[in-house]
Amino acid sequence: MLILLLGVACTAPSDSDTAKAADTAPDPNAYLEGSAPLAAVSAGACPTIDGAGDIELVSNEVERTAKILVPESGAEGKAVVFAWYPLGGSASYIINALDLRDYADSADTVVVVPSASGQLAFEWAFTSPAEGNDDLVLYDDLRTCLYEQLTIDLGRVSAVGFSAGALFTSYLAIHRGDTLSTVLPFSGGADPVVTYETPAGAFPAILPFGGDSDLYGGGLVDFQETTTNFATSLTADGHFVVTCNHDGGHTIPPEGREMMDAWLPAHTFGEASPFAGGDLSAFPDYCSVFAAGG
Repeated sequence: MLILLLGVACTAPSDSDTAKAADTAPDPNAYLEGSAPLAAVSAGACPTIDGAGDIELVSNEVERTAKILVPESGAEGKAVVFAWYPLGGSASYIINALDLRDYADSADTVVVVPSASGQLAFEWAFTSPAEGNDDLVLYDDLRTCLYEQLTIDLGRVSAVGFSAGALFTSYLAIHRGDTLSTVLPFSGGADPVVTYETPAGAFPAILPFGGDSDLYGGGLVDFQETTTNFATSLTADGHFVVTCNHDGGHTIPPEGREMMDAWLPAHTFGEASPFAGGDLSAFPDYCSVFAAGG
C-alpha cells in the first residue's frame, strides 16, 4: 500500500519491519547494570499520562487507578517514588500523612500513589504468589508507562508505605529489587507475614518501626518482629540496612517525612548508600545501622 505524504510516495512499513525496529530499539535500562528491563504492558498499551492527576488503566485484566504527582519542574529525567497506603486507607490518606504533594516539589520527584483493587482483605497482595500477582503487574505497568510517557529516571525509582502498604513495599523489594534504588517501609517487614526470598537487587533499606507496641489486630502482626526479621535477612544477603525504633507504636513517626527527605533522594540504583560509612546525623537518634544479632 502506498501513502502520499507531502507529495512523496512512501511505502508503509510492514508488521515485520515494525517488530524489527522494536527489537533493535535501545533498551532504556541498559545503563543500569543488573536492572530488570521494562516489562511489556499487560493491557498492550499505556493509558495517556500527560502530567499530574488521576489515571485509569486496566492492569492484569483488573481496572485500577493511580494518582500522579508531578513536580513544578516537570517529570522528564526525574526520580519516582511509589507510595502504598495502609489497610482501610486511601491514596489521599498517604498523600496527606507524608505531605507528598509538597515532597514532589521539594524533592523534584514524581510521586505515584496506586489504589488497591478492592478485592483483597489486606488491600495489597503481599501474601500472594509473585507469578501473576495483580499488584506486582500494576507496578510493572506503571513503571513502563511512566518511562514511555514521562521519561522518568529508571535509576531512581523507590518505594514507601505504611502498615499494609509497608508490607507490600517490603514484598515489592523482595520481588522487584532489581528495579528499586531503595525502600522505606514504615512498619513493614517480612516473616512470618511476608515470605522472604533473596531479592534480585542489592538495594539499601531504612526500616522504621514502633517498638514492642507496634502491633496490629491485638498482636496478630508484630511489626517489631517482622521488621527485625526483614533486616536480618537483608543484611545476611549483603544489603545495607538502617533500622529506626521510634517506640511510638503502630504509626508513622513525627519525623517520618524528614526521613523521606534525607533517605530517598540520596540513593541511585546499583550505587552504595552514602550512609554506609555510618554517618546517620541526618536521621533521628533512634536510627542505627543494623547488625544481625545487635
